[in-house]
Amino acid sequence: MLMLRLIFVLLTITPIAAIAHSPIAYVLPKDGAVINKSPETIEIVFTGPSKLIKVSLQKFAPEANQSLVGSLLGSGEGVNIALDGDFLMQERKRHLISIPSLEEGNYQTNWRAISEDGHTIKGEFSFIISPDGVDYVARQDELLEGEGQIKRIRGSKVTIKHGPIGDLMPAMTMEYLLPDESTVKGFKRGDKVIFKLNSDLEITEVKGK
Repeated sequence: MLMLRLIFVLLTITPIAAIAHSPIAYVLPKDGAVINKSPETIEIVFTGPSKLIKVSLQKFAPEANQSLVGSLLGSGEGVNIALDGDFLMQERKRHLISIPSLEEGNYQTNWRAISEDGHTIKGEFSFIISPDGVDYVARQDELLEGEGQIKRIRGSKVTIKHGPIGDLMPAMTMEYLLPDESTVKGFKRGDKVIFKLNSDLEITEVKGK
């Protein structure tokens, strides 16, 4: 009987938790990236408007372990990197966080935010700066292009189930803002499309596939 009650509670809570989360669209540097120079900013992009309430950046010694996970878990406490707090409590999808010049080493970013529906969400990502890393290229304002299927059109918003977009965004089903309703004129649910996104994850162009 106790087990049945527990299952009922879990089934009741789980849908609410799923709705409460504003998932991450992407972060830069990407989680697990090995880059050869310090980025000027850390970029955290949510799928819906969110407010960052805390972000911390820590450095771990590069020689601690060979693997990223091993270095983070086996090297003890990291050294905190001071960040300017101007980015905090700004409601937006795309958050750019200026950081000081970083030396060679392993870094972990921990963040906490308030999602669009008022719930607290959190996460972390790590990257390594090493002479053996690849060139780091920050995202500018170039357009991202994806392919997917329209699931719903609602006024100036369209929901698209799409595959991975470049090497930044994973496959997902997401509602996007449109510059105006005419952008999807002539399209309907089930249509396969190619679309472009700006840096704020707003659709700028939709065409049939």
